[in-house]
Amino acid sequence: MASPVMSLDVLPASFGDSLLLTCHTPSRPWRLLIDSGPDETYKALQRHLRTLTPGAQGKRVIDTFVVSHIDHDHIGGAAQLLNDASLDLEFGDIWFNAPAPAGPRIRGVAEGQRLAELLGASSRVLPWNTAINGQWLCSSADQRCPRITPRRGIKVTVVSPSLKKLKALFAQWDKEIAKLRAKTREAVEPTRLPRGMPSLDDLAASKTAIDKALPNGSSIALLVEYKKKSVLLAADGHPDVLVEEMRSLADSRQMKLPWNVDVFKLPHHSSRANVTTELLKVVRARHYVVSTNNAQFGHPDAEALARVICAGGQPTIWFNYATKQNLSWNDPARQAQYGYICRYPAAPGGGVRLEL
Repeated sequence: MASPVMSLDVLPASFGDSLLLTCHTPSRPWRLLIDSGPDETYKALQRHLRTLTPGAQGKRVIDTFVVSHIDHDHIGGAAQLLNDASLDLEFGDIWFNAPAPAGPRIRGVAEGQRLAELLGASSRVLPWNTAINGQWLCSSADQRCPRITPRRGIKVTVVSPSLKKLKALFAQWDKEIAKLRAKTREAVEPTRLPRGMPSLDDLAASKTAIDKALPNGSSIALLVEYKKKSVLLAADGHPDVLVEEMRSLADSRQMKLPWNVDVFKLPHHSSRANVTTELLKVVRARHYVVSTNNAQFGHPDAEALARVICAGGQPTIWFNYATKQNLSWNDPARQAQYGYICRYPAAPGGGVRLEL
């Protein structure tokens, strides 16, 4: 069997995200770590990183560590990771958006501010957004879909947040940081399903509210391409931004929609407020990834997965936890009817790995 071009490890991060994407380049693997999960699952991330082979300098290399946005389930373990001397980690770059005025970085007690302080004022020197000269990572009207080439053949395109969404968060930064410190949970829209036992088609057609949470709207979402393979890592991105940016990128490359990717990490743990019919008309994948153990918010929402399944293409849906809720989708009759496949961890607490 040929060696993979890319691999994606979807680690067990409770109701959060922690993903390691590896491009297997000729010189050495290029590694992109997306989020750390909440603090309570840091040990799982630590165990996985210890399996990485150290480089020539004896360090385990993470070429880029992305802290997608200031929600506890994405940023909660970041400080532990950056301060973990036992791993002998070396970071090529760290991508994180925070309001940073001229002069000293913001100091504070909440996680987003602690990370900003660590990047700017710690005795350990760490790179911060060096790929774009220290600026914010965003795609906006005057900087549409910026492309970053970290190594020959690898293309990384920022498809969220928009500058408008990022500034909306910064305007409420102190308030959102206070919520983060208190671990305040966002309100969840109650499910309003059709009467009786709904079909997947009925679920897919259900009208649901669109995500308006400021931190989610500020999510750093990335399209990574290498050797004709592609992975879309959507964090908790808002669907309107993802739709606009992917359409714009398709226009710039003179490509017809839907945009076909190999792997799509669904936004916001497959929330119905983020996985919309419009988004799935713009982006189509062979493999869809759901990162959650169903805690806190009850994700994945049935409407979201129904939309994925009904979008067509006989998709494979990957779950990083084999919970009762996630396993309910592994129904042979329904899979045969709609032409989809489910994949789960081989062992409890092991997460899943996709190889391309």
